[in-house]
Amino acid sequence: MKFIRVAACALISLCSTAYALPQKAPPETTNILQERLKKAKSGDFFVAEANKMVSLLIVRSISPTSLILEEITAPSNSLNPRPASWSEWIKKRAPGHTSWSMIEIDLQTHQLMECFSFTRSAWMQLSPQDSFIPTLLSLSLQPVAEKNLRRIGPHPMDGEPDHRQVWKPPLVINGRQVPDVEFAVFEALWPHDGSQLAGNKVSIYFDRSNQTPFPAWIQIETAHAAGSLRIIDAGMGMPALHRKLPRRVPEFVGSPQKTENGMRLSLKSPKYYRSFDLFAIDVTTRDKQLLPITHSLVGCDGEILQIEIDMEELQNMLTPEHRYTWLLVPTGYSESYTESTKSFLWKTDF
Repeated sequence: MKFIRVAACALISLCSTAYALPQKAPPETTNILQERLKKAKSGDFFVAEANKMVSLLIVRSISPTSLILEEITAPSNSLNPRPASWSEWIKKRAPGHTSWSMIEIDLQTHQLMECFSFTRSAWMQLSPQDSFIPTLLSLSLQPVAEKNLRRIGPHPMDGEPDHRQVWKPPLVINGRQVPDVEFAVFEALWPHDGSQLAGNKVSIYFDRSNQTPFPAWIQIETAHAAGSLRIIDAGMGMPALHRKLPRRVPEFVGSPQKTENGMRLSLKSPKYYRSFDLFAIDVTTRDKQLLPITHSLVGCDGEILQIEIDMEELQNMLTPEHRYTWLLVPTGYSESYTESTKSFLWKTDF
């Protein structure tokens, strides 16, 4: 299953090499798309078409640090005729769709952090080629001078003035084409990520009136071909059948390990959990006393984290010859708590 398939396939059709996501945008990078998305609200949407596939993308949440998008994809031939109302289509559970998912993008690192497939009722392993949106959000876009804008008709003969009209994409809002739209056009080079798209030009059209925060057209040009992503509709207030992105629960990995300074715990945790509250549960006592434990994050390798607790903290908080389990609560996600499956016996000579 591919996520944000319509967006990606417009690029995949130009080359077969998978894209590598940038790990972090340079500090000086500015991206007009990301800036415009800051004005988006939950329920704002756009409908994109490329390579005989249609995808409805809906903003479900946006903050300074992350963007959550819901995506529903369907083959173009299964939407014949096109829905008169995308809102009514989604209320009917999107008949003809082939995938329905929700993703979260880190707006600081431009990485895909999570994806849940409602079609499969499962979290899906993320890979860079599944979506080009994070890379698109990281591009340093520059305005295109008017003399360089795409125009209609053949080029004039050498030495003749160019009187051709500037080409404009259609802008459709809530099913109606908006007349007399002026567009701002930006371009950037695809990052040197080892793919065949590296160094190729990306052009993005935005309406100057800001009737939608989304692009009206995206053009990709390589030395051999050009591909486009058409935005065939946009609007706001899209209803939500799935209101939240399901979250995975962090897991304890292995047994506690003794270190020079105390004890180390290993975790497997999604990247969107940035900090944790840690508790020791005294399972020896009938009331199972809950003890807050001060700790520090000392290592991180992808989704594997290392938490260390000073020996002094352990000696102050734990009672010798008592058994304990660990309770981990991601900060801000109290519903995603996890408890270690095995208890341990605390001894002074640990």
